[in-house]
Amino acid sequence: MLERWSPFAEMERMWNELDRVFNEAFGRTRPLLIRPWTYRPATDIYDTGDALVVKVAVPGANPEDIEVSMEQNALTIRGRYGYQLSEDEAKKVTWYRREIGMGEFAETFTLPAPVDADHAQASFADGILTLTLPKAEQARIKRIPVQAHKALAGSLN
Repeated sequence: MLERWSPFAEMERMWNELDRVFNEAFGRTRPLLIRPWTYRPATDIYDTGDALVVKVAVPGANPEDIEVSMEQNALTIRGRYGYQLSEDEAKKVTWYRREIGMGEFAETFTLPAPVDADHAQASFADGILTLTLPKAEQARIKRIPVQAHKALAGSLN
């Protein structure tokens, strides 16, 4: 099977080999280390004035693979990406190239403005999750008209 070279894949292989060596030497692995190269989906966040829009690229995902939650001003998106062959299919294939990753991800974003989570909408099309999060009333821009002071307005004539 031919795979595209990836420094992250090489680091993952190195970690796995270190796990094996530590397992053999000490009978346990390093449980508390977090690998910094976990999958992070490409994400856009922009403001339309009335709402924040979040777009997340999740190739190969299905809507049922994605979970979205809000807690105060933190938006969390969890899910699975990529694809996996069934066991029957996997037994019948010969790989010549394999570059499409698969796995799970979890991202939490602190939103730049309070939103009305009760009126939020989520849609999924063509591998892009789109969240439309209406801003809370207190976060919306309010225009305040500027008027001349009446005493000054009368003396200018």
